[in-house]
Amino acid sequence: MHEFRFELDAATPRLHVVEPESGNSWFIDNELVSVWFRQPVFLRNTPSMPLSPEEQLSRSQWMGFLRAMCVFDNARWMNWPQATYLAESKPYQLLVAGRCGFALPPTSIGNVLPSAFREAKKEQILKSVDSVLLKDGQDCLFTFSTQVEPALLQTQQLTQVPFILQEYVADKTDIRVTVIGKKIFAVKILSKGKPIQGDWRITKKDQLEYTDFSLPLSVEKACFELTSILGLNYSAIDLLETKDGFIFLEVNPTGEWGWLKSDSRPLDREIASWLSLKQ
Repeated sequence: MHEFRFELDAATPRLHVVEPESGNSWFIDNELVSVWFRQPVFLRNTPSMPLSPEEQLSRSQWMGFLRAMCVFDNARWMNWPQATYLAESKPYQLLVAGRCGFALPPTSIGNVLPSAFREAKKEQILKSVDSVLLKDGQDCLFTFSTQVEPALLQTQQLTQVPFILQEYVADKTDIRVTVIGKKIFAVKILSKGKPIQGDWRITKKDQLEYTDFSLPLSVEKACFELTSILGLNYSAIDLLETKDGFIFLEVNPTGEWGWLKSDSRPLDREIASWLSLKQ
């Protein structure tokens, strides 16, 4: 493992990085071209064992130092940290998506079961307000969207934590849209050539198919507008295609893309081109 020493002059700004083992050093200043801010992992890295005060202090201060890289505000960021944190708010996403013209499923956010959902006859979708990533011993736990019957919800204790409840959309096709700068890529997510009912992420990976898809111009424009208003240069947007049109589900400012990369979808090259100012 390589160790480095850092010294930041925030007012200039100028960052001096030294690798003691080799003696190599680097200076980063306002000529920095771009930054790829992938994921703020420290915020969600829940340990399986309690951390000592020293470890807690170390994590908090290194995370603060990473946030301090925002002093290089002349560089192109994919994505700017402040915009990333705000865009991860699912309620805020819905607000902005609606303003961009997207259709939204009927949604309730809170720790109560509204009468409109309590009296509904259709299945509903239960989601977490924020991404859930938990450690249980050596296991990492993650939650998916869950289909639930209204009757079941009425028997549960729902006041302990807030949740998102949405009307279940049947007869839909999942669409993943990836926006990279001024480029857009869309795929239909299928299994054996057919749409997947429920959350497609619980389908075995070897049974999933990603088919290139051209969005209607109005939907494409809304995807670019949503990404721009959120202050992002990269976004992964989940839509549903139905007989009545397209429905917005959510946008992920740090969404994975490697599983979609192909000759027809050179996402890696597009990201590299954007970061190197070749777009």
